[in-house]
Amino acid sequence: MLNIALAAATAVIMIAMTTAANAQWVARSQQQPDFSTCSSSRDSCVIGTTRRGDDTAKCEKAFQACMRTGTWDTYGRYGRRVEGMARR
Repeated sequence: MLNIALAAATAVIMIAMTTAANAQWVARSQQQPDFSTCSSSRDSCVIGTTRRGDDTAKCEKAFQACMRTGTWDTYGRYGRRVEGMARR
């Protein structure tokens, strides 16, 4: 009887873990932000920093530099550098 209960509990745990893993996979498969233009990069930056509760001033600074140089350049934990962007 103990073996049956242990097998049932194991099955329930495995189903719960699989369900949680699939839910995380769906969340990660969302469309990636568009970094083809300076404006779309700024929009993506503002969305990301707002979600994290950070200041959006770095997004505006990077946007101004991108409009001059065509390179999106942000620093920090979530920073990125993208060259050859359309200046619009």
